[in-house]
Amino acid sequence: MTWVDRLTAAVGRRPLELAIDWSTIESRMGTTLPADYKEFCGVFGNGYFCEFLTVYSCAGEVDSELVNTYEENWQIGEEDESGRNYYLPHGLFRPKQQAGLLQWGASIDGDEFAWLADPSVSPDSWPVLARDDAQYAERFEMPMSEFVYRMVADASFGGFGGFGATGEAPYFESSS
Repeated sequence: MTWVDRLTAAVGRRPLELAIDWSTIESRMGTTLPADYKEFCGVFGNGYFCEFLTVYSCAGEVDSELVNTYEENWQIGEEDESGRNYYLPHGLFRPKQQAGLLQWGASIDGDEFAWLADPSVSPDSWPVLARDDAQYAERFEMPMSEFVYRMVADASFGGFGGFGATGEAPYFESSS
């Protein structure tokens, strides 16, 4: 059972089985994306968990919140020095050039969730970096879908930014 399967069961969701054009999306990104993220997108599409956590997903075909966020972050980083400094000490991921943050989600409280993406290793081994709006960061050696599962459904997980599973039934609200 994959982490996406566990997450699907935890929130009582039926898989959407979206058709997503990964070759076009990954071409726009300039990198291959983690397999668990692609599985997540096909099952969940766009939406949020527990009125707290949004994963930048896809609504199908070539629509991608992840690509849009990646491009927006680079624009912010290139506009001025304070924009560049916001992503320190890691910087932003540049496919085939430099390791850095590749943001895949956010919380309602302003927390950001990213991969510590590194072009020299398999995307399936990229760890998660969670950071709050004060830029306190914590690294998690797990795939994105496991991190999301633990945040919303695993009461033994410490969570991040004051949010973690509460013991109440987790849910997913679709916006696809």
